[in-house]
Amino acid sequence: MTEFSCENPEEHCDLHVCQLSAKERSAELDKLFENPTHVCLNCGAKVNSPANVCRPREI
Repeated sequence: MTEFSCENPEEHCDLHVCQLSAKERSAELDKLFENPTHVCLNCGAKVNSPANVCRPREI
């Protein structure tokens, strides 16, 4: 695994923040960032579910 690879590439889909960031922000997308519990070690995004980032780490 490289420094910036996804831990679950087979699950890398439209629910990962790196994919979602290219889309227009919506109320539903904003919910992913409310009360964050995990941070992505790739991009630094703070989200409330580890399933939404490539390299999650609890914060």
